[in-house]
This record gives sequence, structure tokens and C-alpha cells, in this order.
Amino acid sequence: MILREVKGVGDKTLEKLNSLGIYDIMDLVDYLPKNYLDFTKISKPEDIVEGEYTLLKVSIVQVYPKQYSKNKVCYIKADCVCENTALSLIWFNMPYMEHNLCCGDFLIWGVIRYENKKYTMVNPNISDINNKYKLKDIKPIYSLKGKIGEVTYRKIVENALDNCVIDNLLPNQFDLAKIYKDIHFAKSYNQMIDSQKALATYELAVQLLCYKVLRQTYKCDILTCDYPHIVDKLLPYKLTESQINALNAIIDDLKSGNAMNRFILGDVGSGKTIVAHLAMYMVFEKGYQSALLAPTEILAMQHFNNFNKVFGNLNIKTAILTSSTSKDNREIILQDLKDGKIDVLFSTHSCVSESVEFCNLKLAVIDEAHKFGVKQKADLIAKGKSVHCLSMSATPLPRSFAMMVFGDLTISKLYKAENRKSNIKTYALRSNKIEDMFKYFADKIKNNSQIIIVCPRVVDCELEDIYSVKSVYKMICGKYFNKSQVGLLYGAMKNADKDKVIEDFQKGNIKVLVSTTVIEVGIDIPSVDTIAILGADRFGIASLHQLRGRVGRDGRFSECYLHCASYNIPDRIKQMKEIDDGVLLSELDSKARGFGDLIGFNQSGKNVFDKYIVKITLDMIATAKSIVDNIVLDKIDNIILSKMIEKYNFYQDIVLN
Repeated sequence: MILREVKGVGDKTLEKLNSLGIYDIMDLVDYLPKNYLDFTKISKPEDIVEGEYTLLKVSIVQVYPKQYSKNKVCYIKADCVCENTALSLIWFNMPYMEHNLCCGDFLIWGVIRYENKKYTMVNPNISDINNKYKLKDIKPIYSLKGKIGEVTYRKIVENALDNCVIDNLLPNQFDLAKIYKDIHFAKSYNQMIDSQKALATYELAVQLLCYKVLRQTYKCDILTCDYPHIVDKLLPYKLTESQINALNAIIDDLKSGNAMNRFILGDVGSGKTIVAHLAMYMVFEKGYQSALLAPTEILAMQHFNNFNKVFGNLNIKTAILTSSTSKDNREIILQDLKDGKIDVLFSTHSCVSESVEFCNLKLAVIDEAHKFGVKQKADLIAKGKSVHCLSMSATPLPRSFAMMVFGDLTISKLYKAENRKSNIKTYALRSNKIEDMFKYFADKIKNNSQIIIVCPRVVDCELEDIYSVKSVYKMICGKYFNKSQVGLLYGAMKNADKDKVIEDFQKGNIKVLVSTTVIEVGIDIPSVDTIAILGADRFGIASLHQLRGRVGRDGRFSECYLHCASYNIPDRIKQMKEIDDGVLLSELDSKARGFGDLIGFNQSGKNVFDKYIVKITLDMIATAKSIVDNIVLDKIDNIILSKMIEKYNFYQDIVLN
């Protein structure tokens, strides 16, 4: 059955559906509600949770004339009250609302924010409180972008489900027709939640089954390595138990006959680097090449120098390749790599270019793995035959934990030695305390402190109360600090200007560095003892922990200030105050946010699990894995399986390369 054959879909409706990305029956039924509203439960002001979809009964007290921003964006504003709580309503690019709005009692629903000391709802839905249809039971809310009415859309979905046959790869475990019906036409909130969980579990199982089929084709030669006992002679310290366990696990991976894809998780000071370097040494002993990929030139150079300090007397030929490498040196390095004259290469993105060829690459090490896309990783692995991969991060994305269940990624956790306790105190503060913080910083630099102030934007954004590096730099120069004491750093600056600012900061000529997240990795300045992250509630937990790790790197007592623009302090900020372990923070973040948006291997664009309201949990992943483990492949419908493998063809990059 094609989409045009569904009752209610004419040529114009088909065009509108296409504009929403709906081209066939599965696109239609899979276009799930983005939210649901229980119209029997109207929220009270004390029940408001910032960032959540909220239904309120309000009284509009003033409607403002149509206005335009500097960017010529039309917006309509209205002030209203919910009991005794003031709210601001804003509609963007909806000029007709100027004539539709009036003072009186209304029902509004949408995502609510706390900005400029009051609650704000942007582009809210609004209805007369006597509209019986919109006040009835559980109402699905679709992202239809004004292209088609919700009532019309639901009727089309109903007609499609009544007349089409849905491809089902696992019919013995899932009744897809019923699941979809219970999602689009739920009689209760619990029924909708259960159905969404069932559909998400089905999709997890299908992905895992496709992955399992493809993964069976990828084997490699056994590489027999022994524990590198030379480490006892090279290092002035003993490895921790978790480091030894990680090394033994790597040795087992190399012996397994399957390509290693191991993730080393460990916080600052846990010793990830030496484990990776020892793995590269073991591969060197077997006559193969290794490459380490780092996100910044500074970090690549640190690895190059640290490796040579430890292994410099063992006749291991190393090289470093970055965008700053001169043309002549680059040509020499490329030829030596191809000829096998270089054993270990340290590089930035430069090593994944087509011009880089290896003689016998066997191990790819990726540091700060969350900074790289899957394509970059696959391109590097493709430069050798059956290349093993070792990734590292102090703050892994939740994808890493989910991929353990898929069987493609095994994880080794490293723990700090007991004598390495946290030396950083973390504080949360709201906007009304920011001036006091700057005054405190002005006193701190008199005692030779160095401070980093991180902002989420380069320039101010109209209608958004977010600090930018340029506005903060302008504000604090002269008022709190001498201009000569303050540096400005952001990604779009010329490389020479950035290098000069970092150099001056390293030398202590600059006391306060106002920067974007460009300093998140690769900045290792021991004298920095304070960092303030403005708009911290706009950052993910991985970025916050990485930024906090820029201070106190020599063990001195340091401070981290997390400024929240919103009235409510998010849970992840509260967790940052109490927890300094990046792995534990990531695990908590995974449980809070779910794993669904990170199961897939695409790291940009919309993910296949974004459509669900429910969070993907480890229990759901485990259920899907259990189903797949008990499936006999010979009894699977090969036609549907082929369709599913084509749908999830992004596995090809990571599985077959």
C-alpha cells in the first residue's frame, strides 16, 4: 500500500506530508507524537518544572503590538498571570496572533522556561477554555509545523493502520499493529508509555540483529602479545590494579581473532595515557605500526613528548603530523609511513586524509573519543587491514555504555590511585551573584591566581539572556580588571592570535582568560586554579567535567564556579558539586537522559531514537539483546531483514571497515 492510497491523502495533503519527511506508510505511522497532554490535569504554578511541557489556565492581561527584532524576526508578546504567578508569552513568526489574541481566560500549553526573573513560554498553543475537543482526555501532540491539522493527521494515521500490513521482523515477540495503535490512540498515559517502550525495544532488537549479521563477517589475524614487563624498568611508579587489568584485557583482545574495539574510561590522573602508550609499544614489538589521533595539536604534541620520554631509548621511530607540519616535513613523514620507517604516529585530523598511507597499521588509538565522529574513526581504521581500535575519554558519552550491550565495544575502567584525591571545590551560583564573583576574582589575582571564564557564545544573541565572550570581556575590562590582565579566546580567531593568547596565559602575563569551550581539551597550565562557567546549565555533563579539569592540574587547591541562568539548578549541576569522577558522572547522566539518542552511530543530525518520549534504559537494551540471542537466523524473513539492514546501513562504516 502506498501513501497516496490512504483515505484522506489527496495530492495537496501528500505534498504537505512530504514536506514533513513522510513519504510512505512506515514514515506516517512512525511519525510519533512529540508529547502528550493530559487535559484532565491542569498544572498549578507550584507544579511548574522548567523545560517540561506544561498545561496552564491563565488570564491574559496585556497584548503588545507586533514587533521586529534587529534580524527582522516578527514576534508577538503577551503578559498573563496564572493565579498569582506572572508569565510572558512570545510567538515568533506568527503575525496573525496579533489579531487572534485578546485579554481574558485561556488554556495554554508548551515548554516553559525561567528567564529574566519570570516564566516564559515560546510559541505556546492556546485555546478557549470551553473548547471541549482540546480539553478531552489524553491528547497526542505532533510536530506538524502548521502544515496539516492534528485531527486530519490522526484520521489519516487511523485509516493507514486499519488497511496496511506493517513489516515485522520479530512477529513472535511484538504485535506492531497494536503497538502503533496504542501509541497514536492511547486511552491512558500508562498505555502510551508501555507501547512506546515496546516499540523502542523492538527497534533496538532489530538494530542489534542487523548488527549481529554484519559483525559476523569481520575477523582478523591473531596477534599474540605478552605483558610488557619492561614497564617496571621504564616507569618510576607502579601501575595500579585497574591499569594492569586493562593491559591484560587488551592482550586478550589482540589474541582473540576479532578486531579490538575497547574503550578506556578514566578520570584525570587515572593513567589512561600510559596504558594506551604501552599498547602501542606491544604492537611495535610485533613489527606493526600504531597511530594516535588527538583532537588538538597541543594534545597531540603532549602525547608525542610523553611517549618519547618513556620509550625514547628503545629505538621506536615516532613522528608527529598536524596542520602546522611544514610541507617538506609532511612529504617526508608520508613517505616514511608508507615505507614502514615510522612505527608510531601522533596526529590530529591530518592523519585521516586520503594522502596518508601506512605500511602495516595495526592499532588506532583515539584520545578524547567524544570529540571525533564515527566517519573519522572509520577512515583511520580503514588505513590498515584488521586494525584494532583503542579509545580513551574521561567523560564518555552515554553511547559508550549502550554499545557495550551491542557487543562492539568493551570497556576498561581506570580508577585514581588512593592518594589522588580531588583538589577542586565546585560551587553553583545564580545570576544575582555574578558581580560578587567577579569582585572575588579581582582579589584572587592579586595573590597570583589565574582564572578562566568560559562563555557559551562568542557574541550576544538577541532575545536570549546568555553571556558571550565578547560582552563579558568588555564588561570586566576596567570595571574589575586592567585590560592588560585579560585575554580573549574563541575558535574563529586566527591561529596566530590564539597561539599568542595561550602563550601569554601560560607565561602568566594574562591573569584572566575569557574563552569559549575551545579550551575544553589540550590546555594544560598548572598555575590555573579557578574556572567559572557562565550559563553552565546550557552545557552537557561531559563538557562541564572536561572544563573543570582545566584547573588544579598540579594538585593545588582550585575552585570551579557553575553559573546557572535559570532559576532551577539542574540535577547535573548538583551532581557536579558532589562528584568529581567523570565516569560516574557519565553513568548518572546516561541513566538520567537515557541511551536512545546515542545508540546509533551517526553523531550529527536526527537520531532514530529521538522520536520516543520514553528514555532508552539498560533494561530495555538487555531485553532486546536477550531476544536476539535466542533467535535462529535461518528462521528470519530474509526479505524484511535485507530491508532493515539497508535502513541501518550506517553500521557498514563501523563494522566492515
